[in-house]
Amino acid sequence: MPKATSKHRYLLIVNPEAGSRSTMKALPDIERLMRDREAEYEFHFTKERGHATELVKEVGSDFDVIVSVGGDGTINEIVNGMPELNKPMGILPIGTGNDFARSCSIKIGDLESAVDVLLGHDVKKIDVGEVNGRRFINVMGLGFEGRANDIGKMLPFLHGTPKYIIAIGGTYLTYRRMQLRVKMNDMVLDEKVFLISIGNGWNVGGGLQLTPKAILDDGLFNVGYLQNITRFRILQVFAKLYDGTIDTVPEFKMFQTKELTIESDRPIPAHIDGESFDPVQKSFKVRLIPKAQEIIGNWSADTRFSS
Repeated sequence: MPKATSKHRYLLIVNPEAGSRSTMKALPDIERLMRDREAEYEFHFTKERGHATELVKEVGSDFDVIVSVGGDGTINEIVNGMPELNKPMGILPIGTGNDFARSCSIKIGDLESAVDVLLGHDVKKIDVGEVNGRRFINVMGLGFEGRANDIGKMLPFLHGTPKYIIAIGGTYLTYRRMQLRVKMNDMVLDEKVFLISIGNGWNVGGGLQLTPKAILDDGLFNVGYLQNITRFRILQVFAKLYDGTIDTVPEFKMFQTKELTIESDRPIPAHIDGESFDPVQKSFKVRLIPKAQEIIGNWSADTRFSS
């Protein structure tokens, strides 16, 4: 199979801290692969949280494609810098979870394949979420999922699936349902809730599928809603979070909506694209912006709905 080549100019935004600094170790391979394919590129490195957003705004207009070299947090920051640019975004996944890359069917741990996807330039306009003025591209999680994400951030010495399993285990032992008021589709739910997962993409937490039938460009969020479940029952159905069948569990409700609001009398643990929502909020207004961002993905490899 011939190597992909491209005449586009690529801005590669590198998060040096992503994946326990795996990005820095990968740079020589990225350079070799891009040069072998005669691609024109330039590295820019983030220095602190939020810097990727500023880099996009400062220098993004000089390039044809903006590329995230890191994990989901780097992607989220880039997306929040992109609204004024009519340019596609590519992904070289070298982070901890790499959940959005999975939603784009980009192989994790195969840098050469990811570069070929990038230079293959298969572009799709996908939906983007917005919550309290901030954008997210893959998923927003609240309740149990938000707390597990917070615990995961306390485990910088781990990455990948083991990190999320330990974070979920710690949350499993300590988390209690919280009273939430949820409004969507002319429906109001006011009850104690275990978790809410608002999926634009279909996986989270290193490969868990809380919204397994989500489609990135269908104009709808898939909302996984779990009001109550026993600890023993969680253990019984946990494998279904990995095989994409959690929607067959009676306790787990699925909704589709373009917008929703979530409120509580207490701060709600939440994350967007794996990044804790900071400062912590007591209310969220979430809406979907249809076909708002061009993404380069391996779109033909998504076979979830093939018969």
